[in-house]
Amino acid sequence: MKSQLNVMKYLTVENLREYVTCPYKFYYEYIEKKNRPMDWRHMVQQVINQVVYSYFQISIGQRSATKILGLVERYWSNISPQIFDSRIQYYTVTAQITDYLMQNLTAEQDSAPPLFLFEKFTSTIQEIDMDLSLTIDVAEWSDSSFVVKKYLVDAETDMLMLYNYLIAVFSKKVFNKIPTRIEVTTLLDGKKHTYFPTSEKIDEGIRYLELMNQMLGDFSRLNEVYNEDDCITCPFEQVCKRDARNENEPTTYYS
Repeated sequence: MKSQLNVMKYLTVENLREYVTCPYKFYYEYIEKKNRPMDWRHMVQQVINQVVYSYFQISIGQRSATKILGLVERYWSNISPQIFDSRIQYYTVTAQITDYLMQNLTAEQDSAPPLFLFEKFTSTIQEIDMDLSLTIDVAEWSDSSFVVKKYLVDAETDMLMLYNYLIAVFSKKVFNKIPTRIEVTTLLDGKKHTYFPTSEKIDEGIRYLELMNQMLGDFSRLNEVYNEDDCITCPFEQVCKRDARNENEPTTYYS
């Protein structure tokens, strides 16, 4: 396996999230550039992004639950039930995502237009020698606060920690401003995960990302961390070399 990341111009939140989920999946998709079929989570996340983006483009006086439902219906029509494990799963996911999108976006009915709406930024974080490309989905900025919001299908604790660190460190280095809070709403369960960054957390985040950067550059360590629960549904299951690891080495599973 290659021992460098020079095949990638920038690391993104998606790259790093994939690595935390499973380093093998990250390697096959982003380093070896193997094609992966669309899975339902990826497709549903695209719909969520489209709905959120379109909703915040609507003027305040025109926002309504009816508009949200119309946006969901418009974009959800691009999703085939065939990519789900069953019809029951398809209808369950459809109902849950629609319900929680409507609940959360209705609460934003009178919110001022965000300063950033799916804006992409790129920057080099000197302290960790990492080139990052990061999209801020929704950000509200005023003299007294800076709030970043993201809507996801779902997220494990590791993913939330990674995202919070990335946003906090990136915001401090690029905008010279620490977010007042970071809100991630997971729409399969309707939970809102709120993080309040501090200066101390920035230093903690830099150390975390520095460790992540070191691990990303050493593909001989892929066998140390991977999520075995995802293996059955992984598109790279047939080519994955994870079982070639040294059986005497301790393996840590993150799930």
